[in-house]
Amino acid sequence: MSDYRIDIISNLNDWALIREPWNDLLGKSASNNVFLTWEWLHSWADCFLHDQRELFIVVVYEDEAIVGIAPWYIRKITKGICTIRQIEFIGTPEAGSDYLDVPMKKGREKGVARFLYDFLLGDGRDRWDRLRLEDIPSNSLFLLHFLNRIREKGKYVAVGESSFCPVSILPLTEEEFIAGLSTKRRELHRRHLKILNKLDAIEHMTFSSGNLEQPIKDFFRLYTEKAGRPGDDLHRLIRKFVDKRGDESVQIDFLSAGGEYIGGLLHLMHRDTLYMYLMAIDKTYSPKVSIGNLFVGLCIGNAIRSGLSCYDFLKGAEEYKFHWTNCGRRSSSILFPQRNLVAVCATLADIARSAAKLLLR
Repeated sequence: MSDYRIDIISNLNDWALIREPWNDLLGKSASNNVFLTWEWLHSWADCFLHDQRELFIVVVYEDEAIVGIAPWYIRKITKGICTIRQIEFIGTPEAGSDYLDVPMKKGREKGVARFLYDFLLGDGRDRWDRLRLEDIPSNSLFLLHFLNRIREKGKYVAVGESSFCPVSILPLTEEEFIAGLSTKRRELHRRHLKILNKLDAIEHMTFSSGNLEQPIKDFFRLYTEKAGRPGDDLHRLIRKFVDKRGDESVQIDFLSAGGEYIGGLLHLMHRDTLYMYLMAIDKTYSPKVSIGNLFVGLCIGNAIRSGLSCYDFLKGAEEYKFHWTNCGRRSSSILFPQRNLVAVCATLADIARSAAKLLLR
C-alpha cells in the first residue's frame, strides 16, 4: 500500500486525458459494464453537472499504472441553514445508471479499497461530510473490502438493499430459449404474434450501425408521446454517449404495424450484453395483445441470433420482465457519515424520517 498514490480529477478536461487508461482498467476489472465506461459517465457529467455538483474522481496509482478509479462527485445539499457535501456516484440520480462501482485492477481490490478509505478519512476528510453510494452490485469487491475497513475502525455505516435487476442468460439458439420458457409463456407469445399479424402488417426493425441520428429522434418522439414523460434530457445524454463511443454503443428496435411505430426499445450495448434501457409502447393499439411483452420476446430472439450471451432488463420489478428472465442481480446502498456535526445531524434526521414512516404505516 505504500506504493499507492492518489490523483483527484475535478474538471472535464483533465478527465478526458485518462479516457483510454480508464476503459483499459475497466475492461480488466470485475466490474466491467456499460454504465462505468468513460463515455457513459463523461456524457452524464456533460448533461447533469451544475454549480451544486463538483467532480471528485479519485484515481489510485501504483507506480505509474492506474489500479483503481472511484467515479464520484460531491453534491451540495442544503438542509435548513446547513449545507451537506455528499459524495455520490457519477451517473446518479438522473438517468437510472445501474451496477455503479469502483473499478479496480484484479488482485489489487483489497488494497485499493482500504487505501481509498484511508484517504477519505485522512488527507481527503475536509472535502466531504458523508458518502452515499447507490446501486452497487452486492458482490462488489470494493463494497466488501470498504465495509470491512469501516467496521475494523469501529465507524457507523448504514447498508441497505438498493434494487434488483432481472437478467436473461441466453443460450446458443432461439429454439433452446423458447423451449426453456413455461408452456403458458410459449403459447401466449405465439398466440399474440399470430393475432398481431392478422390485424396488420407487423415488422420488427433493428438499427445498430451506421447513422443512428434519425432512429434516435424517432425513438424519443415515440417515448415522449407514449411513455407520457419528457425525454429531452435523456435524448441529450444518449446523443452525447453515441458521439463519444460510436453507433455500436446503442441499438434501437421498433415494432411497426401498417407502417406506424407501435413500440420502441432503446438498448445499450457493451461486450456480449444488451441492456434494455428505455421502452415506449402504444398501449392503445390492441387490447388483446401485450405489445411490450411480445416486443421483448422478439428482441431477445434477435439478440440470440446476433450471438449475444446476456439480455439485461436493468432495475425494476415490472412483472413482464420476469416472464423472460432466468436469473438476476441484487444491488446495495451505503450511507457513511463523517463524525462531524453537519453529517451526524443530517443522518439522524434521515433515520428519524424513516422511523416516522414506519410508525405511520
